Amino acid sequence: MDVFKVGNDLILDPLNKKVIRNGDDISLPELSYRLLQELVEHAPEIVPHDQLIKAVWKDRVVSDENLKKRISRLRDSIADNHSEPKYIVAERGMGYRCVATVRKIKRSESAYNDIGDFQATYYSIKRLVSRLPIWLVASFGVLAIGMSSFVLFHHENENPPNEISEALDYQAAQSYLKFTEKDNDTAISLYQDAINREPQNASSHSGLSDAYLRGYWHYGKDKAWLELGKKHAEKAVQISDDLAWGHKALGLAYYLSGQYENAIASFNLARQIEPSWGEIPAYASLVEIQLGHFIKAHKLAILSVELDPGNPFTNAILGELYRQSYRFYAAEEQFSKTLNIDPGFLMSRLLFSEYLLESGRHVEAISILRDVIHKQQNSQQARWLLGLALLIDNQIEEAIDEFSAASSLGGRYYLSAAVYLAALKKDRSELSKLGEQIAKLKLDGDQWAELTFLEGIVLLINDKGTEATNKFESAIFEGLTTTYRYTHLPVSSGITTSYRFNELLNLIESKNKDKMPKRIPPRT
Repeated sequence: MDVFKVGNDLILDPLNKKVIRNGDDISLPELSYRLLQELVEHAPEIVPHDQLIKAVWKDRVVSDENLKKRISRLRDSIADNHSEPKYIVAERGMGYRCVATVRKIKRSESAYNDIGDFQATYYSIKRLVSRLPIWLVASFGVLAIGMSSFVLFHHENENPPNEISEALDYQAAQSYLKFTEKDNDTAISLYQDAINREPQNASSHSGLSDAYLRGYWHYGKDKAWLELGKKHAEKAVQISDDLAWGHKALGLAYYLSGQYENAIASFNLARQIEPSWGEIPAYASLVEIQLGHFIKAHKLAILSVELDPGNPFTNAILGELYRQSYRFYAAEEQFSKTLNIDPGFLMSRLLFSEYLLESGRHVEAISILRDVIHKQQNSQQARWLLGLALLIDNQIEEAIDEFSAASSLGGRYYLSAAVYLAALKKDRSELSKLGEQIAKLKLDGDQWAELTFLEGIVLLINDKGTEATNKFESAIFEGLTTTYRYTHLPVSSGITTSYRFNELLNLIESKNKDKMPKRIPPRT
């Protein structure tokens, strides 16, 4: 079997499964080796994602995310640079290819396998041994047999730490991608085990960060999980600044903390490293929506679906972009598409429920959200949205129950649910404490417009109507232009029938019209 020479300094030997760079052996994990071999054997052609996954993982079911991480690890092992690649490039939306010149060379040409050198060494040793006393030769023989047995036994019964760590990483990623709270907890345990074995593995830290952040975002975990997610994302970036998933995780941590400029900076770095990943522009689109940059958000959301058309997350974010920019017909179509891809995908169902509330179909939203909660009892966002839907439907006691459940959980909507609960119960003392928490978050740099809106509710319950109206106006200018939030407040007040409040509703309508794409007449 021939040996492949890749570029000027890399040799791939399929027979012995060896990779040599500048004369030095490179110890590649089995999955990385299979990936390199597939790319080299098909160079310079583009190898599609599906073909690479089949070649590397055989019959195991994995996602494109696993492939992207494996590509990054391989690049790191062979000293390839994503910005100036010598060996591997990503072809957006298609796959990967080896760009280095590949040529087959005869095994006899390969310097590391020179038969003549081997034979000369063999006969020199034979002549030396023939001159030694018989008892010494026998002793060496016994020692050699013993050492060989030990080496073979040791090799068969102990895997290198990095291989064990990679196996744990793989199992963790598979659990994480099942999108259930139980599997997310399993992923955390596996990533922690991998980090204990190999503390400087950036992949393990970024994976652990993703799992902690998902727990905070979707499974009712408290703010300590958000902080842990940020901590491990920062560690991943510190260990390996040129790997995309660390920057992506850090961007998500910043987004969930309301630090939008930092989030955009991290997502931009991730996109520079891995421009073919679809999820990164989807996350960036979410941030641009919060900042009110709808042209940028639209471009990013469209790009994310082009890069990863079969991913329910990228499709759901495009639906959210249409909802937020008041293109309801497009939103309906897009959410239908993403729910066809995966009917049970949590993010799709939550964002679709928000669309239903915004379009006046709260009864449909109630049905969907109750089904979500039946399957994911600790989905804080589902309970928060169900509380809003029940409030619109004038089921006040049921709404109080859902706000109570949501505020008993950790997560992004804790303060929202707690403020609504206290307002419905007219608990001014509790609202005062919550107001202090909101003020501290804003002082710490949280830019979420929801916080300004909640400040308005706190003022309203304390009979400060003018100040409350000013806060609502600020929230509108900060980007919270969801009409039903203003027309279905958790507190009765005369200001909702005032001229000033009607002006606010007109302002919301005007702001939402501004979000819609403008038709540009053709040049004449």
